[in-house]
Amino acid sequence: MKIPKGQTIKDLIIIGAGAAGLFLAANLKKNALILEQNNAVAKKLLISGGGKCNVTNENINIKSYLCDDYDKLKQSLDEFSYQDNLNFFKGIKFNKIRNKQFFAPNSSLILDKLLSQNKSKIMLNTKVLGLEKANNSYKIITNKGEFLAKNVVIATGGISFATLGVSDIALKIAKEFQIGFSEFLPALVPLTLQKDEFFMKNLSGISIEVCINDIFKGSMLFTHKSISGPVVLSASLFWTKGKIKINFLNDFKIDFSSLKQASTHLSLPKAFIKEYLNANNLSDKAMNKYNLEEKEIINKLYNYEFAPAGNLGFNKAEVCKGGISLKSLNEHYESLENKGLFFIGECLNVAGILGGFNIHFAFASAKKLANYLNKELKDD
Repeated sequence: MKIPKGQTIKDLIIIGAGAAGLFLAANLKKNALILEQNNAVAKKLLISGGGKCNVTNENINIKSYLCDDYDKLKQSLDEFSYQDNLNFFKGIKFNKIRNKQFFAPNSSLILDKLLSQNKSKIMLNTKVLGLEKANNSYKIITNKGEFLAKNVVIATGGISFATLGVSDIALKIAKEFQIGFSEFLPALVPLTLQKDEFFMKNLSGISIEVCINDIFKGSMLFTHKSISGPVVLSASLFWTKGKIKINFLNDFKIDFSSLKQASTHLSLPKAFIKEYLNANNLSDKAMNKYNLEEKEIINKLYNYEFAPAGNLGFNKAEVCKGGISLKSLNEHYESLENKGLFFIGECLNVAGILGGFNIHFAFASAKKLANYLNKELKDD
C-alpha cells in the first residue's frame, strides 16, 4: 500500500495504555505515540490486587507460568528480576505479604510513577480497527483517522474483565499478518461444579486451606456456584478438562481410634465435615465407630478427585491464557516475518499464577523491548 503524500510517518506507535504499554513508554529514550481505546489509561492495573497492585513476587520463575516458549520467557525474566521491578518504583513503600508478594499502598501510586516517567503523547478514546502494511511502514486504522509508523507495538492485553473495555485486536492483527496465536481462554478463574459436588454449594462463604494437585497450596473459597480462592485460581491456569485432586486435610493425621466425633476431630470447619458426610450417606459419629468402608470415604479427604464442570468465564477471570505465540516472535517480541511489528504483555501466550506474576511479566516483556528499541531508534 502506498503512503499518502504529506502524511507523517512516526518512528513508534504503541497500541494500548495498560501495564505493558505504559511501562514500555516509561523506559524509552525516545517519545512515542500511544493509542488507547478507553477514556482513561490502565483501568485493569488500577483494580489489580484489590486496588493495591501486586506488582511482583520474590519467587518469579518460569515454573509459575504457562506459555509456548519457555526459553524466551526465561530470558526476559532473567533480565528483569523482582528487585529490578521494585527499583523502578523506588520511593513507593511496598507491603510484603505471604508467598513473598509485593503490594503497593494504592494502585494509583503505581500509575502515577508510570505516567511521571512517560513523556509520550497518549490519545484516549482511540479505537484501533485494523493494521495494514504500507511499504516499509504500517498504517493503523482507527475511529479517529489513520496513523503511519515504522514500528508498531501491540500492548492491548487480553479479554478478561470486559467491563473495563477490553479488545481482541491483537489476535485479529495476528490473523491478518499470519502470525501464530491461540484463542484466548479464561485463566485464574473460579471452577464450576458437577452434580456430584453440589454439596459444596451449601458451604458458600466458607474458606479452608487446601493443596490442589500436590502443587498449589492456599485458601479455597466455596461459593454458591463454584470453588474459588487464590489456590483454585492458580490451579485453573493449568486445568483444561478432566479431574483435579484436592487434599483437604493437608498434614493432619486422622486418628480412627479417637472417641471424638468426626466433626470435632477432623481439622476442618464442622459445616464442611457434616456436608461431606451427608453427601456420602455417613453420620457424624465417634471416629472409632466407623467401619473399614466408611474410613476409606473419610480418607478420601486427603485425595479428593473430581472433574470441574467448567469455569465462570472471562468476566470472572483475572487474566487470559492463549494469545500470540512466542514461537512466532524473536527474543525482542518482534514478529519473525514482519519487521517492526511487536507484541508485549498479556496479549502474548504467557500467563502466570496468582501473586504478581502477570504484572511482572507485562513489565518484563516491555523492558526487554525498551532495551532493544533504545538501541535501534535514532534520535530526532
